[in-house]
Amino acid sequence: MNVENTIMNTKRLFTNVRRAAPAFLSGLAFLLILISGCELIDPTEVRNPQIVEDNLIGQAATAAAALQSARFGFADLFDNTAYFTDVVSDNYDNIATFISPNADDPRAIRADDLTLNGVNSLYSIAQRERAQITYFLASIVPSDPTAATTVAGDLKFYRGMAALILGENFAYAPSVAGGPALTSNQLIDLAITDFTDASTTGSTTVQQAALFALARANHAKGSVGAATTAANNALATTGGGTYLFSSPYDAATQVNTFYTFAVSRALNDIQPLPRLDFLDPKYTSTSAPIAALKAEEMYLILAEAELSANNLAGARGHMLAAMAVATGTSGGRASANFTDGDPRTGRPNADSVLVRASATAPSVAGLVKRRSGTSVAQKAFSNTSVDSAAINALTTGEEHLRMLHLLRQEIFFGEGRRMSDLGIRLPIIQREIETSPTIAPGDPGTTSTVPAYIPTGSGLDAFTSDATAGLITITNDMNAVLATNRIARFTMPF
Repeated sequence: MNVENTIMNTKRLFTNVRRAAPAFLSGLAFLLILISGCELIDPTEVRNPQIVEDNLIGQAATAAAALQSARFGFADLFDNTAYFTDVVSDNYDNIATFISPNADDPRAIRADDLTLNGVNSLYSIAQRERAQITYFLASIVPSDPTAATTVAGDLKFYRGMAALILGENFAYAPSVAGGPALTSNQLIDLAITDFTDASTTGSTTVQQAALFALARANHAKGSVGAATTAANNALATTGGGTYLFSSPYDAATQVNTFYTFAVSRALNDIQPLPRLDFLDPKYTSTSAPIAALKAEEMYLILAEAELSANNLAGARGHMLAAMAVATGTSGGRASANFTDGDPRTGRPNADSVLVRASATAPSVAGLVKRRSGTSVAQKAFSNTSVDSAAINALTTGEEHLRMLHLLRQEIFFGEGRRMSDLGIRLPIIQREIETSPTIAPGDPGTTSTVPAYIPTGSGLDAFTSDATAGLITITNDMNAVLATNRIARFTMPF
């Protein structure tokens, strides 16, 4: 679904709900939910000539319904981003899902990839969310006599999150129908503009979320000063030290896809890298929300800023703060026991298993947990294997960088952040290329962007197992690789 079709379909949606009474409009968002993932109007179908274009303009309560639709799109976007990009990264190996088999080999992902090119792919949902909200802001909100004064700011926050997701995961993407492909930084600039506005004009909840989003966006862009200021401002808000903003799932109509692959699976659908086994499954209910913004990231942004200034002690202090929130030692993330029936066929399944991050790394216990009907404690929003002793033992700058990447990988596990941190960017989808007058095959962004340091084939997921010694060895310690390639494009923005 390209940008132009998305805008047209949004207008048609509001057009075809004819003569809707105000009492009905509270359910309009649900109607958006049911059909926003489809091509709403077939070009060949017969249309009713009595339907009047934009006949909902000026109706009461349409702005509130539009905001609810934006919230649903936000949750849908984070769901699709999280599971697909985490499989592309070294977090998960695709074993038996309907996700494209190319997902485990980033260089093989093409514009016509069967998962990426669909109408419900992360690209399509992000573009649909941006286009719908732009239409809401231009036509629906100004004409609704009952619209809350904060609704436009709230809508801009959600539009900004869609632009940020595009900028984090695509090297290029258009922002308007028929327009040229913008760079990732230009897309992030659009997000920053929306977040800045939302931070003063949105509802109280959104104003706080926008401050955290500003830090995330400026970090992604590599603006150390702006990101540091935003991170400090966010942490200074009420409850900012343990803040969490997650996708607002509608349990009746949405399912967290990670739950499908990692809990209710028929087979071992996806498998985590063994050293991340203790984090899986992160989502143990069908409507488990996915974190979008949280305090841990602010501390890690501040840690990275200190590393850029060669202040190793300051960086350790912020990493300790992030670890404390993630593990719950500073009043952060609670855990709950979960009994996983996964038989663990072909994967480690014993508390005694040791794991090495590479052939030269030390063996670590406790990273693999026995499942197969055993109850284990799982954290839904954050966790890490890192403790204060490990952080305090750091000495060199490279060790600090590796630790920072490890913390980001574990704390953001299952949240769709790791692929971006690895420097991998997805291609503009084929549907967009074929319909855009300004984008052609072979243009920048029409193929995947994969740094040279990413291993070939499915090397991101590779490991060896010594059953006699009870030892797993990860083939590529990507956190160490990122630390030694810290000036590479997209990684460690500061």
